[in-house]
Amino acid sequence: MPRINAVSFREYTHIESICRIVRSAGFDGLEVSRPPFYDRLTTPETRTAFLNWSRSIGLSLYGFDCWVEVEPFTAFDATLDEFQRAVDFATALDLGLLISHDTWAHTNGARSPVDVLNTNVRLFRQVADLTAAAGLTLVFEPHPDTLSMDNAWCIDFCDAVADGRPSGSVGILFDTCHYGVGQPDTYLQAIEQLGTRIRHVHFSDGDCRTYALHLPLGDGCLDLAGATAALKQVGFSGTLTCDMYNYPMLEDGARRNVEPIQAVERELGLVS
Repeated sequence: MPRINAVSFREYTHIESICRIVRSAGFDGLEVSRPPFYDRLTTPETRTAFLNWSRSIGLSLYGFDCWVEVEPFTAFDATLDEFQRAVDFATALDLGLLISHDTWAHTNGARSPVDVLNTNVRLFRQVADLTAAAGLTLVFEPHPDTLSMDNAWCIDFCDAVADGRPSGSVGILFDTCHYGVGQPDTYLQAIEQLGTRIRHVHFSDGDCRTYALHLPLGDGCLDLAGATAALKQVGFSGTLTCDMYNYPMLEDGARRNVEPIQAVERELGLVS
């Protein structure tokens, strides 16, 4: 089931258009994003209507890139409240997976990595309580400007949030583009170090220098065969989404990505 993320199409304002473009490109799965879906589907009735309509056109929904502004230092309770709303949205659409990130570098300011770790753990253990109660998996997506791009910090963070919870209910989202920029020389070794903590993958090519430029497979310089082999080596059995975020020719790139993404899924044993 090749899946693509809707956040790549965030500048398309009509959710029906996004879904039809995705289907016509050859994808039958969609990872839902905050803009424009969360902003448009604001009532239980509209959410139910969208869920039924998406199924009617053969589009399966999985994952919510909730993009909550994580600000636990000065707005802890407000941040937690927004996560509750995100959980409610993901539950209504039966999305199964909630995607977030730890605090951005500009939010961390001059705080020490240990202080940032402790505060993020305190917040996200409560978020994990919310996702567990809703039957959702919680994953964190490291970016070049988050402390989780450091493998040791990321492991400490993920393990502390996951402590005492069922195996696989909390994990890491490995984005090949972000790791290519954040760890241009060691992104394959990062897969080995993170191991089974990787529960979800955003798969794209990249140029190892441009922030968040997710390229069609084969258009960049990432060792994607090596990344696939490394994921296979650590026994990855989670879920995978094609990412086209910031690529300027989305519809062409999406069409070109379908078959390569399917090949990766087959190699990893993610399809029957």
